[in-house]
Amino acid sequence: MQRDDVTAVILAGGKATRLGGVDKRELVVGGRTIFERQVEALAPCVAEIIVSSPRPVPGYRTVADAMPGIGPIAGIAAGLAAATTPWLLVIAGDMPYMHRAFLELLLSRGDTECDAVGIRIRGLPEPLCTALRVAAWRPVVAARIAAGRFKASALLTDAALHVRWIEEPEVRAIDPDLRALHNVNAPEDL
Repeated sequence: MQRDDVTAVILAGGKATRLGGVDKRELVVGGRTIFERQVEALAPCVAEIIVSSPRPVPGYRTVADAMPGIGPIAGIAAGLAAATTPWLLVIAGDMPYMHRAFLELLLSRGDTECDAVGIRIRGLPEPLCTALRVAAWRPVVAARIAAGRFKASALLTDAALHVRWIEEPEVRAIDPDLRALHNVNAPEDL
């Protein structure tokens, strides 16, 4: 897929209870905030970066969760609703080591033959780092929310859509320690 075909949504609406409720995107890692680091990696790869957050993010289109309090799937739904491109790149807002080569690998696999591009590590999907074909996933995510099925980890595995998987060995070829997928959930993760 081409840059102009992709909108990124950074999921920044979590409560961060294990971190005392701080806004994770403002945490500083290596001298820059997680958000600054993510924007630097995403900007060359996508047409627009939007942020799913309960608070406005200056300089970026900010969307609120479709249904507050149900987790990441609400931010994904908000991103799908707001996307003006055929593809939505979903990134968790607590991944400070996301880098351009990783994103380029992920985005290089999307085409008209698939509905999503997903990453599998140790055989398990990484649903908060994926590319979704907007037209295919809008109704699926809306139906999951309506049915009370909020678990994001099942998003790529139980929908009847075609997911093109990038397996762990290929990811490790460009990111040997899988740092791009590291997320900050607790103080020791910093």
